[in-house]
Amino acid sequence: MLQRFPNTQIFRVTGGPTKSPIWLQMLADLTGVILEVPNIEETGCLGAAMMAMEAADENRPELLQQAMRQVQPNPEHFEAYQQKYQRYQQLVTTLKALH
Repeated sequence: MLQRFPNTQIFRVTGGPTKSPIWLQMLADLTGVILEVPNIEETGCLGAAMMAMEAADENRPELLQQAMRQVQPNPEHFEAYQQKYQRYQQLVTTLKALH
């Protein structure tokens, strides 16, 4: 994702994974990006409200901030994951050569 969207500073996450603090923290640590997670279950309604506010030129960021919580990445974990991923890539390259 970060290769495709290199200037991304925040990911908004919805759905099943938002119910697990462990998965959310791991995603934040893997990407090194802040996650915004809705505090409500009905994210479709939140999206519709956001679109309606945009269409009405109603810029109300405080409403959106109240509806979200943030998960901060742990820089130490990010570095550890990056090292493990580099090792994984080396193993894949080596195994491809054997095939």
